[in-house]
Order: sequence, then C-alpha cells, then structure tokens
Amino acid sequence: MTNFQRVLSPMELGSKTVRNRIVSTPHATGWELDGGLISDREADYLIRKAKGGAGLVMTFGSASVDPTTAASYGAVALWDEQNEPQLRRMAKEIHAHGSLLISQATHMGNRGSSKNTFTPVRGVSTLPEPDHREVSVPLTKAELQQLIQRYVDVAQRLERCGWDGIEITSFAHLIGQFWNSGFNDRTDEYGGSLENRMRFGKEVVAAVNAATGDDFLISFRMSLEFQTKTRDFEIPTNELKTIAVEMANTGDIDMLSVTVGDAMNNPGLSVAMGSDFIPPATAKEVAADVAREIEIPLLVTGRILTGEAAEEILASQSADLVGMTRAIIADPDMPQKLASGQSVRECIGINQGCIGRLYSGYPIICSVNPAIRTPELESLEPSQQIGKVVVVGAGAAGLEAAKHAAKRGHEVVILERDDAVGGRARINAEHGWRPSWQKYLDYIEAELQVLGVQFEFGAAATADAVLAHSPDSVVIATGSRLRPNFLSNSNLKAVDGDRIVAEPPQPNGNNKALIIDEEAHMVAPNAAEVLGNNGWDVTIATPLQMLGGEIDSTLIPVVHQKLAPYKPQVIPNARALNAEGSAVVLENVMTGETSGIEDIGLLVVSGHRESETDLLEELVQRAPELDIRRVGDAHAPRDLDAATDEGALVGASIG
Repeated sequence: MTNFQRVLSPMELGSKTVRNRIVSTPHATGWELDGGLISDREADYLIRKAKGGAGLVMTFGSASVDPTTAASYGAVALWDEQNEPQLRRMAKEIHAHGSLLISQATHMGNRGSSKNTFTPVRGVSTLPEPDHREVSVPLTKAELQQLIQRYVDVAQRLERCGWDGIEITSFAHLIGQFWNSGFNDRTDEYGGSLENRMRFGKEVVAAVNAATGDDFLISFRMSLEFQTKTRDFEIPTNELKTIAVEMANTGDIDMLSVTVGDAMNNPGLSVAMGSDFIPPATAKEVAADVAREIEIPLLVTGRILTGEAAEEILASQSADLVGMTRAIIADPDMPQKLASGQSVRECIGINQGCIGRLYSGYPIICSVNPAIRTPELESLEPSQQIGKVVVVGAGAAGLEAAKHAAKRGHEVVILERDDAVGGRARINAEHGWRPSWQKYLDYIEAELQVLGVQFEFGAAATADAVLAHSPDSVVIATGSRLRPNFLSNSNLKAVDGDRIVAEPPQPNGNNKALIIDEEAHMVAPNAAEVLGNNGWDVTIATPLQMLGGEIDSTLIPVVHQKLAPYKPQVIPNARALNAEGSAVVLENVMTGETSGIEDIGLLVVSGHRESETDLLEELVQRAPELDIRRVGDAHAPRDLDAATDEGALVGASIG
C-alpha cells in the first residue's frame, strides 16, 4: 500500500477530472524557435511529463498573448497561429497519456525588454522596476481593451486546439503591476484604490470566461508574499491575500495557483525560484490562509520536491494540488514511481542547471538528469560488443560514465582513491553550502549497485591498477587540481578553496586572508564565509566586475546574505600578477594599473585548476591501443553540470 494516497488521488477540476494532484507548473526552457514558435524538443519534453504520470501539465512560462511583449529570455508566442499544429499535437499526445493540459499566458508589462526590437515596452505607467529598469509607455484605456481581446484570442486558440484551459498570470507581470502602487500611479479607473488597481485583471478573466466554453478551465496565478526586501515596491501580504480571495470569488476562474516571492528583483526571485538555500514548501503556510477562504481548488508551488512533502501539504489542507515542476525535471517518472514504490531521483534544488541557467540566458538542463539535455540517454540500446570498462575516479563525471556504460550491458568497475564516492561534490555536500548534493550521490551509488557496478575504494590511480583488470575501455575521471607554482615567488603556499571549505585553518598571529577568485562561482564565497567564521579578515580579488560574477540571479542574493556578517572586502577587475614574500601584486584587468596587498597570512585560490593527467600519460605509454576516454575535470576543469552531462554521454558512447 502506497503512502501517497492523497497525492495520487483524482479530483474534480471544473468539469474535468485530474488523475492525481501532481502538477508540472509553467516554466520557460529557452528551447523555443525564433519568433516564439514551439520546437519539437519543447513539445516532446512536455509530452514526456504526461507519460511519466503528472496529473496536470502546465506549459510555457511567460507565454505571450501579444507580439509587443516577450520575456527577456524569449517566450512562446501564443498569439501566432503558426503554433497551432504543435498545440494540436501536444493536446493529442498529452491526453493520450492521461494528463490534463493548460498553458500560461501573459503580458510582461514593464518587465518586458526593448533590447531586441528597440520598441518601448508597454506597461501600467512610466515607473520602472528596480532591477529591470525599463521605462514603459503607459497603456491607454483603448489599448487595454485591445489587450483583453488578445487574451481572449489566445484562450480561444487553445480551446480550438484541444487544450483543457489557460492560466492567466499576474506574477511580476502586467496584471500584478496594476495592483502595485509602487508602479501604478494612474489617475483613471485603473489606478488609485485597490478596487481600481484590480480592475484590469478582473476584466481579463471575465472576458476569457465569457468567450470560452463551460468545459474550458481558467487558472489564475499570483504571489501571496513578495519578500523582495524593498521598502517601496512591496504589496503588503494582507493585501495580496485580499486580492487572492477576491479573484477566486469572481466566478470566472476554476483554479487559483499561488506561490511566494517575486521576480521584480533578485531577492524576491531567490524566494520565488527557491534553491536549496530556501526552506522547502515555501508557500505552504500563507497558502493555507487563503485555502480556508475560497471555494475553488488551490494549487500551491514552491520547493515541493518529494512525495512526502506533497502528501503533508494535502493532509494539512493547505492546498488541493501541488506544483512539483523541478521534481519532475529531475525524474519525469516521479508520479509513477510514487505509485509503484520505486526509488525517485530527487531534485537537489541547486538551480544552476535549470532556472538559474535560464535567467543567465542559456537553455535549461538538469544537474542530476542529463537526459533533459539529451533525451536519448533514457533509451539506450544494449551494446553489440559487451566489454570490461574501468572508470578511474568516483566523482560526478565518473559515476555517470559508469552508470551509462553499465546500462548498455558492459561490465564496469570503479577505482576510487578515497573511501567514498563524490569527489568535489562530496566536499561540497559534507562541508560546503550544498548538502543537497549528497542526495544525488546516494541515489546514483544505489543505482550503480543495482546495475552490478563494482567499487574498489582506496585504490591508487596507477596504470598497474587499471591494467590488472584487463579493460577494453578506460574512462579517466580523476578530476583536477590547483595549478602548481601559483605565485611561486610568494613565501605563502597557495591553498585550494575546496580544502579551505573542508579543513578551515585557524589564524596564527596574522589573520589577513586573500582569496584569488578565478572561478567566480560558489567556492570563493563559501571559503570566505568559512574563514570569516574562524576569525580571518578576508579580501576577495576577482577579475570579473563583481563577486560571484558567474552565479545566477536566483542564488546571488543568498551569497551576499551569507557573507554580510563578515564584511569581506571585494576587489573587482583584479587578477594576481605576481608576489614577493607575503605580498601580492594585483593588476586591474581594465586599466592595467597595479596595487599591492601586504602582509598576507593566508593565500587561497578558487579556480586556476588543471586536469589530473598523470594516469592518462602513463596508460598511453603502456597501452597505446587501449580505448581511453576522459570526462569531467580530467578532460578540462568545468562545473558539476558539465561533469554529469559529459560523464553520461561518454559512458553511453562506449561500445
């Protein structure tokens, strides 16, 4: 008997029945074609969610109802009739798998972008958002009525193409901007009182409801708590709850979808797109307050990553449906696995592969599920030539290589010099900011055991150890190391940032620490926090224009919040030029000017790594005909997403 009776139970949604309470909520992918056309890749990705058992598949985050508005990272153009063939195909195939299908639709308002078209964005007023800073041309009353018709046209298109409904979103978009007196300074019937500020949103849902059939579902999405840390752009939570109840009681919507956070600035975004730094089920409590006051189904979203969390939300009557989007990205079969009792590959919530990449201008992947980027990895054919594969190194890249080689039928053994799997990921999980990585390591280690992969821990990475197994193929996954002789004139030995995180030293008379950050991601800030907590006075020098210049906007606020108590000095645009004794000379990468930092007690380096190639060179010399492949940092130092992706692809390519 499953423990997820509520999660897996059907329910009525309008005149339709959704087979379970699991929802994949709308999100963009960055896979749309030029002009906002739906790609086959995007359609297949969404169909796959239905095949995996999601009750309701919601699509196309920030999909546009009007050609004058699109998200800065691109959006599906629902206003374009050229998308109808894909819309019809998706409806047919998603329904065939048993899911309901709803698309989000919106106008971005002043959160749009003029950078591609050079056409001014259209919005509530001329007042810009704090982060996006676009100054919009205020929409006239006549244009608002035309825009309402655009929503209607899109809803009718979806209905015509066989879709079950539409989600109209206010979240950080035009409808929500009307509510916000920080942006809305209008003096007509759309500004001033809350009743007036709600008018446009109500007119949209009323018009869509009137223009579509009784069976066509209308969902409305909003935030119940901004958490933007701004003093003049926040809508008070009690006012947002009032809006939620009023919208639910209009009689024009069938489902209310709620979250917390906002996308007007990075602190709000870090909550709305919460990473593993943010508590799970972020919107549960505030959603429960609204659930008690409305009669229509309530969908809650925000870091609901496990069946247990979803079941608890439903049991507490905080919501009727649960958004589990990133959980489904990590494991599209999660709903079916909850029903069958199989092990689920959990989303670890680090954001850098999915939403973080999107907000950095790249298409999404998944840090723990390489098949999101390469779907063919889900259906590997058995090898025609079964062989013996030795993988040297049990970091993320080596583990994925071993898994995918074993899935093709090869006999696989992993040689690992440490006493546990994980490599740099394990250091981060055990000592650093990302303990959630351990979930991934535990899951893949268990998978490898089921696949019959052998582990040899404490095994030296030598040619003799490898060749003793008589391998047909070898995968070198030995990782990377700090380059030797960094600032060799210094009498301070440079210490790898990873080692600082794992084994923080105590000051010995001189507490002045300098971190040279060439990686520009999490290692240097993590090391700075650890050192600050141990009494060091920390300076971080980076060649980029800001601390953590490669960290995405869903994570960077948390980095600053973690470092705030220690107040490290940050020197941007600076690289280490040379050193003498305990002094380091920095060169400004913009001007070429130099400056010195004297009397350093600890020199730490993040980045500046090189691949471990000793074993490769020895094997090439000893066994020149042997099939040898490199993955992850052993190929070229990169991040953990590259490690899991490349490891999977190389393992799958053997034989």
